Amino acid sequence: MKAIVMNSTGTSEVLSFGEHPLPEPAPGEALVRLEFAAVNHLDIWVRIGNVPVRLPIIPGSEGAGVVEATGQGAEGFSPGREVVVTPWIYPEGHDHQPLNAYARVLGVARDGCYARYASVPASCLRPVPPGLSLEEAAGFTLVGATAYHMTVTRGGLKPGERVFVMGATGGVGIAAIRIARASGAVVFAATRDPEKRERLREVGAHEVFDTAGDYPAQVREATGGIGVDLVVETVGKATWDRSLSLLRPGGRLAFCGSTSGSDYTINLQRIYRNEISLLGCYGATPEETGLLFELAATGGLRPVIDSIFPLEEAREAHERMERSEHFGKILLGMEN
Repeated sequence: MKAIVMNSTGTSEVLSFGEHPLPEPAPGEALVRLEFAAVNHLDIWVRIGNVPVRLPIIPGSEGAGVVEATGQGAEGFSPGREVVVTPWIYPEGHDHQPLNAYARVLGVARDGCYARYASVPASCLRPVPPGLSLEEAAGFTLVGATAYHMTVTRGGLKPGERVFVMGATGGVGIAAIRIARASGAVVFAATRDPEKRERLREVGAHEVFDTAGDYPAQVREATGGIGVDLVVETVGKATWDRSLSLLRPGGRLAFCGSTSGSDYTINLQRIYRNEISLLGCYGATPEETGLLFELAATGGLRPVIDSIFPLEEAREAHERMERSEHFGKILLGMEN
């Protein structure tokens, strides 16, 4: 089968396209003929070595396709069924919480979805939500469930509250805007690109500011000098000072990811004097994934597709994401 394999870490050049043995589903697994795989920042962190993996590996944490075969004991998904391959492999019989902190991830703990076929635990499969195409479903779970976890579960967002989404033009950012808007919040965002500012308004942001200006001051003006209740922070070191400056006293900062760097010096007095809550977020629970799929099925949430690259152009897809040229999800298509 055609696949992208990493034999070493480094630049996009380590993504090697070629033939790879067809996997066989083990007991409890299903073989999925993938039509699309999603490109996520996680894949880039794996590629550059920030997330350690055992090499060689096929990267890619999520996708969508059709069940081809099942191993012994894999129930619920017969061959021919269209499915979403979700990212997280949750431990069975595990009493410790939060459960998502103990989950393994496809494309990290084992071969993932940058391939024509993937054998995955049947527990990772879900039916494609009604009304979503395979393209939309392929890159839906990781960003959508993470955004739900950040805004609703950890962020505790309530109707009428004000939220700023930092890193709004990526997959998690767009999903967070839509979920926050559906929750009845007032949503702010910022980007330097005028076209992307308009698109952010289209997906649900009430006000979108220009990052070339003093947008923290503009957000404070828009909130009567108080600041926002919640910041959804997806960028990392480069934006943390501004994210903290946007918060009102007693505000919350829900954060995941560290694309711009993970080492950050923080003034503890600034946090405790203003009673700021820092909420680390990692993945999502199975229940949150279920709620996300319900939102999609009822039309409350729809993914935004930026572009679809052929599988053999995975290098170009990674480079587009690294240049921050995308708006929404970048996908790999298994057929040209």
